[in-house]
This record gives sequence, C-alpha cells and structure tokens, in this order.
Amino acid sequence: MMSEAQLLESDALRNLRQLSEARGLKFYINPPREVVPEFLGDFQPDAIAVGPEGGIVIEMKLRGSPASEQQLAAIARRVSSQRGWEFRAIYLSPPTDGTPPIAKPTPEQLQATFGEIEALMKGGHPAAALVTAWAALEALARLASGNGETRGARGFSPIQAIQALAEEGYIENEVADRLREMAKLRNAVVHGDFSVDVRAEQIEDLLQHLRTIASEIMSVTSER
Repeated sequence: MMSEAQLLESDALRNLRQLSEARGLKFYINPPREVVPEFLGDFQPDAIAVGPEGGIVIEMKLRGSPASEQQLAAIARRVSSQRGWEFRAIYLSPPTDGTPPIAKPTPEQLQATFGEIEALMKGGHPAAALVTAWAALEALARLASGNGETRGARGFSPIQAIQALAEEGYIENEVADRLREMAKLRNAVVHGDFSVDVRAEQIEDLLQHLRTIASEIMSVTSER
C-alpha cells in the first residue's frame, strides 16, 4: 500500500504529465541520465519535461529544510540561466498538524501593509520593514498560486514564495534571482543576526516589486 506522501507525489506527477503532454512536451519520471541536460551536473531531478526548445526540471519535496532550500535555490538559478528552461519545485503538504488555513489577503489589506512598510522605513526601521515586506510577498504568493487553497494552508518558505510567483509568471528570472539573494538577508534578520545591514534601497526595490505583483494579480483576478 502506498503511503500518503507517495499518493500525493503520484497524483502531482500524473497532473504534471497531463499538463506537459498537452504542451507537446515529453515527460519523464526519474529520467535516465541521457535525458537530463548537462547543465544540471550531478543533480537528478524527480521528473523532467522536454521539448524541442527547452523544458521543465521538476523536483518534489514533502517539506522544506534550510539545506534543501539552499540546494533548490542553487538549482533554480542554474536552470534559469538556460534559454528555454524553467525549474519547478513542487511541495507536497499533507494536512497532518491541524494548522488552520491562512486567509488570502484582500486588496485593502495589501495596500495597508505597503503603507506600513513605508512608515517603518521613514521611522528608521529597515529590518522591521524587510520582515513585513516579506510577509506581503508570501501573501501575494498564496494569492497568485493556482492551487493556493492547498499550498497556502501551511504557508510558504521564502524560497517557496519566490518559486510560486515565478511559476505563475509574476516575476522574471532576473528578479527571482535577486529575491533569492534577499531571502538570505530576510532569514538572517528573523533568526536574530543583528550584524546584518539592511539598506533602504533594498526595501524600496522590494516594495516596488510587491506593488507591481499585486497590481498584476488584481488585474488577472478581475478578468476571471
């Protein structure tokens, strides 16, 4: 009998196969080495979808850890540098801990949060502004995610939030790479590293991206 995690992975891979083949891609689960592109080095993805002009590298994760998050961020950067290729990390989250769903943000809540970030910056609290801005980023990722009701229930790690926005097309690869670097700064701040320097221009850049993402999501939502 398959475990719950195996069932979740099997279902996710079946859906990915259907979506990939609908796009004209050839889908491989546990792909043989001759199918894995050379730029991945020794990394063995859980699945890969290949087309004439690139493809999708897919990794399945039951849960995140700091080590695995760093590895996935490195792989994502490597894949994003290749023309026609994209990386997707699929997080499987069985409801085992009774965590209540996290509500999706309203436009009013997002605008209020953006104002709070600006107020923190004007008050000389860039570290607090960074933490609040990253909370807004995660909220936007839940809002943008196509299956947000499932993934959002347990929240996103920093890398998951970036990946979700990239997968849905709300941030380009260059922006995703910058945000992955900023995620390291965010982690240092929330874990009590008081030696890190949070610069005002970093928060301003992040806030600008947040406003743009929010505007695009609201535009898409209003068209549905």
